[in-house]
Amino acid sequence: MSKKQVVKTRTNKKLELERKRDEKAARRALAKERKNRSQGGAEDEEFVSFANQLLAMGLKLREVPGDGNCLFRALGDQLEGNSRNHLKHRRETVDFMIKHRQDFEPFVEDDVPFDRYVTNLEKPGTFVGNDVIVAFARNNQVNIVIHQLNAPLWQVFGTRKSNAAELHIAYRYGEHYDSVRKVNDNSEASANLKTEDTDVIVQNLEFENYNIETAIVATLQIGDLKNSNSIEDSNKNCSNCSPPHMSSLWIENGSGNRIFGNQGLNPEEIENNRTFSQKEENKRNKNKVTSKQRKEQIRIEKKKRQEERHRQKVLDSRSNNLEELTTDGNLQPPVTLVKTFATLNI
Repeated sequence: MSKKQVVKTRTNKKLELERKRDEKAARRALAKERKNRSQGGAEDEEFVSFANQLLAMGLKLREVPGDGNCLFRALGDQLEGNSRNHLKHRRETVDFMIKHRQDFEPFVEDDVPFDRYVTNLEKPGTFVGNDVIVAFARNNQVNIVIHQLNAPLWQVFGTRKSNAAELHIAYRYGEHYDSVRKVNDNSEASANLKTEDTDVIVQNLEFENYNIETAIVATLQIGDLKNSNSIEDSNKNCSNCSPPHMSSLWIENGSGNRIFGNQGLNPEEIENNRTFSQKEENKRNKNKVTSKQRKEQIRIEKKKRQEERHRQKVLDSRSNNLEELTTDGNLQPPVTLVKTFATLNI
């Protein structure tokens, strides 16, 4: 073994020893935090409330110790499935800030010189601010989503690419970050979460005067419309295909008409819509159902949708072993969509 290889081996062993010491200290710190929380009142209530808020979205907290490295630990867990490389992420983020000094120097507070500021940031255990989150996002070309208790999500954009990875972290107690994971995700793999646009749901609630039952029906109709687009495109030359204005979605007061407009229909088609609307109204008047019957119908529809989602999850889990291979042959884990009604973007 050459002298250079010997030095490299010794360096690697030293780094590995430091990493193990760091992880032992982190585990002790996390155990101490949990013990203190179990004995305290306010913090425990905050933790339970936050956990319930995430649970409603199918998510959970993966805690990291509050040792001053929590942000880099949480982001590392999102990227790599563990928090062991937090020192590397800190160093790379500070290097990015130094290289792009003109973007970050104006935001340094308390008249601290920039060189001294970044020197302190590079030290393990130093708490960091929002500027570091922006630098991390840009350096890694990812978008960071920050969950807070009873508040909209914060989205920090490091890139505007449509296929960019999202890293979900939770900001708690006004000073601490944890990683956010899917409920049953106990793996050491990247989290692969993705926020899902729910604007259509909000629009439907507004159109239906916040009547939840009718808003559900309208949302399902829009979903059916999107699913049928591909079939309609493939059969657009078929003589037996029904024209779009014959669908109840496009009647004069239909959900599709209200959300998307007349979609460029000519006067004759609009008149046909009105005629069809009158027929539909007459049909509804003949087949009016009681509130109890309507609730029962919605319950049955909800049960069918749950069964279909369960069936789809089973199919997806089977297909995941065969699909989405990366270029180096490793399996790409599936992305979990996270529904949200309100976000604030940086």
